[in-house]
Amino acid sequence: MNAARAGSTVASCSTTNSLNAKMHSEVEQQRKPSLTAFEIQALSAGINLTDGHPRQDLTPSQRKIVERLPQLFDQAGSQDFNELERRSQRAFMDAVGQACAPVESGRVHSIYASSVATTAVGYAMARCGGTIALLHPTFDNLHDLLSRHLHVVPLEEPYDAAAAPAAVAAQGATAIFLTTPNNPTGSYLDESQLQDLITGCLKHDLTLCLDTSFRGFDPRAQFDHYEHLEGSGVRYVVIEDTGKLWPVLELKLGFIAVSKHWQTEFEQVLSDILLSVSPLVLSLVEKLAEDAANGGLQRLQELMIVNRTTVANAVAEMPGVVCPDTDARVSVTRIQFPSAVAADRVHAGLLERGIHVLPCGPFHWAQPQKPVDTLRVALARNPDEVARAMTQLRDVWTELRA
Repeated sequence: MNAARAGSTVASCSTTNSLNAKMHSEVEQQRKPSLTAFEIQALSAGINLTDGHPRQDLTPSQRKIVERLPQLFDQAGSQDFNELERRSQRAFMDAVGQACAPVESGRVHSIYASSVATTAVGYAMARCGGTIALLHPTFDNLHDLLSRHLHVVPLEEPYDAAAAPAAVAAQGATAIFLTTPNNPTGSYLDESQLQDLITGCLKHDLTLCLDTSFRGFDPRAQFDHYEHLEGSGVRYVVIEDTGKLWPVLELKLGFIAVSKHWQTEFEQVLSDILLSVSPLVLSLVEKLAEDAANGGLQRLQELMIVNRTTVANAVAEMPGVVCPDTDARVSVTRIQFPSAVAADRVHAGLLERGIHVLPCGPFHWAQPQKPVDTLRVALARNPDEVARAMTQLRDVWTELRA
């Protein structure tokens, strides 16, 4: 960042922070319940298809790893922490195709969860500029966490990757934050789009932030992003996440990979947030990542195909209802109804039957009062559970149309 730009940022910091606090307060007063609030309500539900966390049964190979937890516990406590962390990070990155991730250079940092990583991004970016462009629609807690420190402007999906950097820079943004693949739509950046974004961010002095938490579900999103990022000189932050992949009762890690430009800043920010992650969880992630590389990810992707097909088949029997994201491969899917009123009635009817899904309104965080005609269904579940929920969905729709 040049000196003039840095100086103007510091000079306006107080005013910007005051304005951001006011805007955040106003948005909070207008907003409906958050997506996480709906997910918390569903934790003890009859059928919980809200959160994107994995709740299917362990595979046989995953079961064997979990049965080794006492052994892993003893080993983790006696190993060199730095070496264990490096092995865990490398095993995960390799499993999802990221061979050029800067693990060995110490620019990948372990954190408890991807939400903690987003918090760290907000802290760090606030020191260097007051505005960040965030993909829209996307999961609302990304906006909530970032807007505590930054002014957040929407980058509407679909967008032109070549034109987006100039467009957001014109709004005063110093960074772009994208989820790829996106939740809830399943859209993803291909190699050409990523290169266009990198070129534009270099031209307009922007940091490129990517949240790749759903990467493991879509092989098309598993080309080596770091090969492009590291060789370009662009300022970047990438959030990786293990918490969507393996049903191990929230034993998970997130990782933040940063360019050289951001290393010192993130070391300082993260030192304010945590001391270290658990060596046991590092060891568990290492073993699960090795299993993922040896067929585990393919088995997970096959489960998503089964459950996505079950949803699509049910919707095909519901006149006026469609699945809009026909190309998506992530662990969630949207169902679109003829109107927002119809979607609300179906949501209420499902709740009466003990079936919990997510209303999609809060994903549209920049338009909190806009009626939304879609519901989101989580797919990382046992097939029989999804099938039972879809039977109930068809019944609710039939009753509403009678």
